Formats: sequence, structure tokens, C-alpha cells
Amino acid sequence: IMIHITNSKKSGIKSSIFFFVERLIRILPTYILGLLTAFYFTWEVGIFSDAVKLENLMSALTFMPYTENYPPLYINADGLFVVRWTLNYELYFYLVFSICLLFSRRQVVIFIWLLLTAAFGYSFANEITLSTSGYKTGNPIFSFLTNPIVFEFALGIAAGYTYISSEKWSKKWKAIFTLVAALVFAIAAFNGAIEGYSLKTGVVAYFVLVAFIINDEFISRISPKFFIMLGNISFSWYLLHNQFGSYFSWQVEANNPGVMHGTNGFFIMLVASIFVAWLSHKYVEGILTSNIRDKIFSTRFGKLIDMRKNRKYPNESMAGGAGLGVVAKS
Repeated sequence: IMIHITNSKKSGIKSSIFFFVERLIRILPTYILGLLTAFYFTWEVGIFSDAVKLENLMSALTFMPYTENYPPLYINADGLFVVRWTLNYELYFYLVFSICLLFSRRQVVIFIWLLLTAAFGYSFANEITLSTSGYKTGNPIFSFLTNPIVFEFALGIAAGYTYISSEKWSKKWKAIFTLVAALVFAIAAFNGAIEGYSLKTGVVAYFVLVAFIINDEFISRISPKFFIMLGNISFSWYLLHNQFGSYFSWQVEANNPGVMHGTNGFFIMLVASIFVAWLSHKYVEGILTSNIRDKIFSTRFGKLIDMRKNRKYPNESMAGGAGLGVVAKS
């Protein structure tokens, strides 16, 4: 996605800052909602006087890793809002990619970043590893920065450039790639190679992702609108489903022990979590985030870095040059 939305943008400070600010606007409102929800549902008396719990909370507020005990998470696996660990990596990648946008040869900068990551890890362990258990550096931040899971971003970048290249492919070559992707997925699934925290899964995901993208027109045409909706709400669903499901199940089972651990309970929680995610997508990702975006880009600083094609500033008429176009939330 990052390669796709920045491919036509010029390099420079403006592009770099605009990209990073846009990604923060895209993520933070929904993330903060998820964090507040998790905090409310897991509130414990004394949390602000418990050093371990307070450290976990501060980590959630600042997106900072703080322990080496749970690689590649680098946060407490049983702590507050644990699904946030992937966003720590995502924001790290956004920062790296915004730096790459300062240069015209972005691929070279990305390659240098990957080499430095491997070299830094090697300096601690005297070996190169692709295991997402990573390197024990003695510092959670250094261990986080050198974890080989960052190479999955390289696979994402490769997928982006493959998609750009595929726009010139014939139907025959697209069909061949799709067949290869299907074979890679089938072989990996048959051999049990699709597993969590594994770069092998990332390689499989590269083929599957590109296959879906190059066949997007056909897939969109045959896919039920419900599945498209699930894709649209996936970010909110990802952030909220765990906290909401646990709290909902706890409340119901307080008077009906075990009732939520069957097929009916699973179906109820599935439907309820989809509804909550839909509300979040509509009102937080949609309305709230759009309003925040317009407010930020209507400031003096925002106008200097605004690179949206259809700019919309509050309190400005169309005659003043501000269009009313909708800005994509990619």
C-alpha cells in the first residue's frame, strides 16, 4: 500500500512529512478508541501505583517496546491491549519509509536500512538469523529494531513493486503468477509452513497478496458486498474484537456460566464484534478521522505540507480555491 500511494509522489521534505502525518491521522483515532476500550474493560484498582502495569500502560501510549521476554512482541503478552504490538512495527516502518521519501532512489535507501538492521543484529550475536525470536541485545528497543520480522516489510515493498510491474503484464502472465501463488500456498499449507511469527508465512503472503491484487477486478465482481464490508472494517475489527469479545463473554457468563463457549456463543460474539467494528469504521475511521484530517491540514503548518489532490479546508468557500473532493483513507 505504501509503495502504491507514494509511487507518483516527488521526493523531498514535504512528501516525507505529509506521508508520516497522514499515516498518524489514519491510525491514531481508532487506536486510541481501542486503547481506551481496553483500559476501561481491564481497569484494576492500583494500576497507577503498580510499576509493571504502569510501564505497560505507558508503552501502549507511546508505542514503545519495553521487555525482551516476548519476542517479537517486546511487550507483555498478557498485558494491556496486546494486539497493539503489530502497530509498533507499523509505525516504525512508517518512520523509515518517510525517511526514504527524502531521497529519489528510495529502493537504495530501503536496501541500506535492511543491511544496517542485519549488521546491527550481527554485532550483538555474531550470527545472522531469520528467526523472529530475534537477537538478545540487552535492550528491548534495540532488540525490537533488529528483529528479522522487519524483513516482512521488504516483502510488502516487493509486492508493491510487483503490482506496479504487473500493470504491463498480459493476461497469460497474470494467470501464470496466480497459478504459482496457488501452488505456493497449497504446498506451504500441506507442509504446515504457515505459522505465526514466521518469515516463511510472509513469503507465502507475498504470493497470495499479489495474486489477489492482480485479479482484483474479477474478485471484486464475484465477491459478496458483505465480504467487501468486512475488508473495509478490518482495522477496527482487529483492534476491538479481542477486548469487546472478552468483556461481552465475561458479562454474559457472570449469570450463565459456559454459555459463550459453544457454537451459539461464538456466533453471537462474531456478529456483535462485526457490528461494533462497523460502527467504529463509520464514525471513528470515517467521520471523526476525516474531521481531524481537515482540521490539521487547515492550520498554517498543515497547508504547507498538504499534498492531497482535492484539498478541503474548513471555513473556506469553493471560490477560495478549496475543492470539496473526498480524500481516500488508504
